[in-house]
Amino acid sequence: MPWLEDVLVVAGAFFATLHAEWRIVSQQWVFQQDAEIHEFWMRRFQDPALFGDPLTSAFIDSGYQPEGFRLLYWLASHVIDPVVFGEILPLVLQPLSVWLIFRIVRAHTQWRPAAWMAAALFLVPWEVLRFSGGHPRAFAQPVLLLAVFFALRRQNLAAALVAPVGILLYPPAALDALVIVLLAAVVHGRTLVFDKRRLAWGGLSVGAVAVAALLPRLLTGNSEELISAAQARQYPEFGPDGRMHYFANSTLAYLKHNYSGFNLRDSGSILAVAALFVLLVRLRNATLLRWEVWCLPIAGLGLYAAAQAVLFRLYLPHRYTYALLPFFCIAIAVSARPTFEALARRSRILLIPALGVPVVLGLLALTLFPLGPQLSLVAFGTWLKAAAPYIALGLAVGLLIAAVVWVRAGAENGIGRAAAAAAVVAGAVLVAQVAFAGGGRSRAAVCSDVGLYRYVVTLPKSSIFSGDPGDLDCIPIAARRPVVISRKLYQPWNVDFFKVIRPRMFLMVEASYGPSVAPIVQLRARYGADYFLVRNRPRKYPWPGMAPFTQQADKFLRSGVAPAARRLPAKCETWRGPRFTVYSLACVAAEQAR
Repeated sequence: MPWLEDVLVVAGAFFATLHAEWRIVSQQWVFQQDAEIHEFWMRRFQDPALFGDPLTSAFIDSGYQPEGFRLLYWLASHVIDPVVFGEILPLVLQPLSVWLIFRIVRAHTQWRPAAWMAAALFLVPWEVLRFSGGHPRAFAQPVLLLAVFFALRRQNLAAALVAPVGILLYPPAALDALVIVLLAAVVHGRTLVFDKRRLAWGGLSVGAVAVAALLPRLLTGNSEELISAAQARQYPEFGPDGRMHYFANSTLAYLKHNYSGFNLRDSGSILAVAALFVLLVRLRNATLLRWEVWCLPIAGLGLYAAAQAVLFRLYLPHRYTYALLPFFCIAIAVSARPTFEALARRSRILLIPALGVPVVLGLLALTLFPLGPQLSLVAFGTWLKAAAPYIALGLAVGLLIAAVVWVRAGAENGIGRAAAAAAVVAGAVLVAQVAFAGGGRSRAAVCSDVGLYRYVVTLPKSSIFSGDPGDLDCIPIAARRPVVISRKLYQPWNVDFFKVIRPRMFLMVEASYGPSVAPIVQLRARYGADYFLVRNRPRKYPWPGMAPFTQQADKFLRSGVAPAARRLPAKCETWRGPRFTVYSLACVAAEQAR
């Protein structure tokens, strides 16, 4: 019953995703970190009185979220809070992607454990997956995998439509999908020729992508002018100590970074090394993968290189590398049994030490692989000790499944049965390692100052908050009130938005740490701020990784002069809690004018 497998795959992925997202889904004051950028303002869909401030308007006009993404949330807002919708969206998108991986591998081999292995490998590397929060990038893997899935099934119309629909949800993935559809038109033989039918559908997809990309921009008038590489190099925000930390001090660091490189981390490094191993140890494994699957890494790496060449006109290069993760999982799963069969033909005894290959691959990935964390041997020993319970569980599960595989193999020859069993055990151990490296659950931001948020929501909906930008991250999403600027909203990729946020940040830092009350009052005059948030116990050190503002704050802190924010009139207090005090800026301005 093939449908039963599909149900089990989707159900398993759903419950695993629910477990990883449980804190975010179940707790009122816990959010996925980037929801403080992407979804908070969408509550104005339900209440137009919210977030009508200049900063939010400038952010929306920057085109940071694609139009199709906004439309989806607008539709959802008729029945559910947009922030909550973003929290539950991964429960749909990740199981869908896992099922697509499962079906793609099933199209390659009827050996049942292979599809399950690929699905499990794709499901567990939480630290490099991008589903959590339901942001635009959460649509990347569904878009990529749907393009491959339909191309494999030769459903050319469906494959051609993936990219134009995807451009409205997540443009980098849509460009990847478009290249996949075009590459799929190449027919392999003694010479390279083109499938004219597929090529025609690919041309249609190119035209549809152009319309889908340009039409919303013309209708909305949003500015999507991204900063150039030359401009970015002039600002410390994009350097090693900046908020966007794009440019690095070395090529290797550059290639490891989130924005500029591959950002494989522990789990992605293990998958990358394992995929390289199965493709290099037995070169014939490359022929087991159908051309449409090879289009994944070719498209991803090609667009990654193009994005590097035209920074930042194709947005961030790293966003095109998302195609590598499903390719790694597919390549490993499809090649696992053939690799062990080739080994068993030499000697079945070799299968016993080969069961330790996943641990060896983990060692190579975490210590020697250039794009990995490059741990010392001592650090890897510590990592392996912590991962031991996972590996032991993976081994036990693998042995159990291997026993079932052995029995069900029936009349199959001994080499085939032994290789299949060994591949299952090794695959289960590899899944266990990747699961441990992936962290087991999605990262979240905890907004813990509940008393403050409950007070803030009693204030007029047009109230604008100011203060230390790091303290204001939670105000928009937890208290539903706008801010002058926050650390999370400091997104300088769009030229026009950068011009809006940079002077705001400089003034906010001076107001929070400077010796004069004048900048605090200017927040009201220049940006319409109504309230100023002050920590009751001041920071000893400024927040790191926010050049040039970290240095600006540090200069004030080292001056020896108490910040003016510590000396505001007590009569201007409107609320005081254990951690923060709120001041009325109208009152502060009036006192300053006396």
